[in-house]
Amino acid sequence: MESGMDCSEPTPRVNFDIMQRYVGRKVRLVCKVEEWSGDSLKASTCDGQTVFIKPKQGSQYDTAFVEIEGVVENNTTVQEDSYTPFGDSFDMKNYNQLCVLSNGPVKEIFL
Repeated sequence: MESGMDCSEPTPRVNFDIMQRYVGRKVRLVCKVEEWSGDSLKASTCDGQTVFIKPKQGSQYDTAFVEIEGVVENNTTVQEDSYTPFGDSFDMKNYNQLCVLSNGPVKEIFL
């Protein structure tokens, strides 16, 4: 039975540290919205670092935490392809551990 889901290139979940390995590639990054600055967003990652998000036109992050799916442009910037609101309360410490595990010694159990 075929599921129809393409798992040949899964999108990794990253924190700031792990994001550095993925410049030029698509990732998923959960961050806390800090402030808008012109056409970019300043945000905090689950490992306590600062990143900048370049949102797609029309994106409106109306919760404190969002998951950004996008391409890492450089070591501090992600160009958003899509986003998912994660609400106003989210355990960043646990999410950081998920990022470490899913990119580390047990990464084969994650898609």
